[in-house]
Amino acid sequence: MKNVDEKRENDWTRQAIVVRKRSTTETRDLAFLVIGREFKNLSFYFALLAVPVWALDALFFALFLFGAPSEIGEESGVLFWQNSFVYWIIALETAFVGSLATRYLGVWLFESERKIERREIVASWLESLPQLLYFLVLTRPLRRGTFYAETILLERTPFRKKSGRYSTAERVRSFRRGVLEPNLWPATAALSGYFLLDSLGPTLIATGDAWTAAFHWAIFPAFLFGLRFYVVVLDFLRYINYRVATEGWDLDLAFKVESAKLAVDSERRRDGDKGAFALTLTLGEENENGEI
Repeated sequence: MKNVDEKRENDWTRQAIVVRKRSTTETRDLAFLVIGREFKNLSFYFALLAVPVWALDALFFALFLFGAPSEIGEESGVLFWQNSFVYWIIALETAFVGSLATRYLGVWLFESERKIERREIVASWLESLPQLLYFLVLTRPLRRGTFYAETILLERTPFRKKSGRYSTAERVRSFRRGVLEPNLWPATAALSGYFLLDSLGPTLIATGDAWTAAFHWAIFPAFLFGLRFYVVVLDFLRYINYRVATEGWDLDLAFKVESAKLAVDSERRRDGDKGAFALTLTLGEENENGEI
């Protein structure tokens, strides 16, 4: 599976999107287009991890953060900071929760013309699971770097430096701190969504302690996971854009595309020469036997 997976990843001639430098606005628009085109597959891979994590979060919030339904909303200031803590937790979980979708995007980028098997995505993701758990779960609150999931799943960096390759930690440290700045806008969207849902819910859906508890334990967290679904795709495209802008990845891919085409043309010419040689031998034998 690993050799097949690497062979497919090195097929540079079939790119689902053009790898080139894009502005921030264009990258955000492209994220919507990618989601619209691949929504079924992306939502499947995202939900595989998001649903169980969301359920665990809801249980944690109910037991330890908000308490009993009658206790919710007694102090608005405290409630605001509790929901800010909810956002912070889910923001930390995003990279791991979206890692399966990120892995799919990495294969889809170069393999959009073929049917991508789900077991292939899951199997290749499982190979990187120890690193994902270490960097994105166990030590995530202590790390300020970004693009961990993309580095582990797309560049296949080792846990420790070996054979002249950077380790995952060393590779991530090479990224600029400034790439974290565009993540400020999801917090603004979350804040707006919180007040919107909090205002419309009691008016259009239900009221009372049961609604209040459901809103803080499950509905608002579910809204944040939906928002982070878009962030996963956006971060993948930002990673591609970052490598193009700082490492000239588009030029590297262009050379690999041309090399691949030259290799195909050379192979075809060799096959053509062999065919012509075989035809000459056949015609010669036919002439010696006197056959037409």
